[in-house]
Amino acid sequence: QQYLALYDGNPLSLSKQPFEIQRRRGNNIMASRKASKNRGPDVLSAAYLERSGKNKNELLRRLTTITEHLSTLDEDLDPTSHPGLLSLSTALVSPTILQHRDKDVRLHAVLAACELFYIFAPEPPWEESEIIEIFGQLIRQLGNLHATSPGASNFDSYFRILEQLSEVKIGVVLVDLIRTERGGTGDEEGSSAASETLCDLIRTLLNCVHVDHPPEVATHAELAVSACIEEFEGSVPIQVLEEVLTCVGAGPVVWVTNPAFAAIKKRRTPGSSANK
Repeated sequence: QQYLALYDGNPLSLSKQPFEIQRRRGNNIMASRKASKNRGPDVLSAAYLERSGKNKNELLRRLTTITEHLSTLDEDLDPTSHPGLLSLSTALVSPTILQHRDKDVRLHAVLAACELFYIFAPEPPWEESEIIEIFGQLIRQLGNLHATSPGASNFDSYFRILEQLSEVKIGVVLVDLIRTERGGTGDEEGSSAASETLCDLIRTLLNCVHVDHPPEVATHAELAVSACIEEFEGSVPIQVLEEVLTCVGAGPVVWVTNPAFAAIKKRRTPGSSANK
């Protein structure tokens, strides 16, 4: 069942397009599942995080373990089967983790939160203010994608966030908050924390693509924006519409390669005439 349809109960035009939520990937996925079972449900709890103490490396390792474990859970999982998930959700939004001074800790906290959005759909396990904080950090992490090449260490993590926005469509959580604030119509004037955050998200999605990125990046960014727009069912707030129109009005982006850099790259390419 698609995440987009879960929020409203009525299939939307976008939800008519079937898709598979690709949550299990990698050559070692079976080994990861086996390791997850051996760790047991204790991993999915706040207590598991708390045992890291003040050691940053240990905290990062445990966040990575939690995210891996969450990503291998069955798609039809009942959250109540893991009582520790609620305490884990609360721990992830604490300032000591979500606002940690280490950027990798913040990144992996966002990755874990993205998995929890999917597991708990259609009702996120956080209050509205906490959801806004999570998306604020998510947007900051996603903004790094533009300046990150595919070979960089954190590219896969940033790309995973983009995938969650595109395939799981967690961005519609913000749309749901806006519609709730405005009596379910979403067509009233004014601004709110949810609408401002959604505008930031759409702006970031529209600017995260770089010429060196694989085409999948642009595809996921487009689908993520479309999911949010479609969820309004035609009553798109002016602030949100302005973000899209501003990007369209700027016209196409033309990437011009530095001739000197192109020459150096050509000389370094094996088999090129410059090397003979």
